[in-house]
Amino acid sequence: MNNFEVAINGVKIVAKILNIPVPHTSFLDPSEISSKETIGMYLFESDEIVFNEDWVAKSPWIEVIVTAFHETRNAYQGYCIKNKMYESPETLDIWHQEFTNYFKPSGKNNESDDAEYLNQTIEIDAIIFTHHKIYEFFGVRTIIPKIIEAMIWHNYFRG
Repeated sequence: MNNFEVAINGVKIVAKILNIPVPHTSFLDPSEISSKETIGMYLFESDEIVFNEDWVAKSPWIEVIVTAFHETRNAYQGYCIKNKMYESPETLDIWHQEFTNYFKPSGKNNESDDAEYLNQTIEIDAIIFTHHKIYEFFGVRTIIPKIIEAMIWHNYFRG
């Protein structure tokens, strides 16, 4: 199986797990993506997952599957918002607000420059979901940004 099939099948698997329709998946030349550092993204308005074609071709399969899982979790969030289901109204309101006023990663690939991006509930949810599922299926632990680890730790011991 090549990495393009890995990406497509990863999206299909997670869509089935989350009980949502499989979002349209496409592969774009980096020149067609707003930031050349973007490896994948979910487009809320069109319900589409887009992968950077060059990145998919060159990356290890596990990184491709991690990205597919993450972006499909974002598609789940979009589906929940649009259909007002599966999550609480409060969560759906937060997710909708964040998709509407989305903070993109800086492209510098470091936590301090990406703090606004990483502090979004939709990204925290997708990162944690992906971390758990990748470990469950493949026995591989993904990297959770320290900002998110600290938030989880704080929330767990707060009450």
